[in-house]
Amino acid sequence: MLVYHRIGIAPPQSKHPDTYVHPRAFSRQLSILKAFGYQTISPEAYVKRMRGIPCEKPPKPILITFDDGSSTVYSEAFPQLSRQGFSAIVFMVTSHMGKPAVWDGETEGSVHRQMTPNELQALSRAGWGVGSHTASHVRLTELEPDVAARQLADSKNELEAVLGQSAGWFAYPYGDFSPALRDAVGKAGYEIAFATERGDGHPLSLARRIISGRDGTLKFFKRLYQARRLSRRVAVL
Repeated sequence: MLVYHRIGIAPPQSKHPDTYVHPRAFSRQLSILKAFGYQTISPEAYVKRMRGIPCEKPPKPILITFDDGSSTVYSEAFPQLSRQGFSAIVFMVTSHMGKPAVWDGETEGSVHRQMTPNELQALSRAGWGVGSHTASHVRLTELEPDVAARQLADSKNELEAVLGQSAGWFAYPYGDFSPALRDAVGKAGYEIAFATERGDGHPLSLARRIISGRDGTLKFFKRLYQARRLSRRVAVL
């Protein structure tokens, strides 16, 4: 499982320029995945696999995920992935649809924005998975339990209103989770949840390997190898 954030060139005011992967680098990475026989697995098939239910899946399945819901996912990543026959899952910060990513230092004058509801709907129609990344990209481990629970519930409800279907996938902002948060995520009705590097294989705290804008081709191969090894240590629901 791989996690990206934005595909493009970081604007000067970005607090986290490494979250931007250059479009040419992203194209090379997709070509590598294609050349090595990787195919993206559908959200439905992935849930069945997690539950131990027999299902058709590619010989070399991979999950490509995007956190935050950047508009570059729609404008840059979506067409590139489609050309290569891939799909992905995007985790949306629901209260910032169509707005700047304030957690990344953006303001109303920033050129970058997050995806709109219409763009999310288009991705969903194209077979992408859409999940929650909280309502406002907060560090859940620093919140009181009732406040964290509202972040989980509000974002899920808003996504379901936009998509007209259940939103059962979740990704922790900053990858931060705890056993108590994991329980809260389950109580909120999420089926599967993703951390980042510190994920432990539990269905509600799965590990993903972050792809950074600083990663060259060799580093990408290393991250891909790490992600493949981690995928073998996933607990069954």
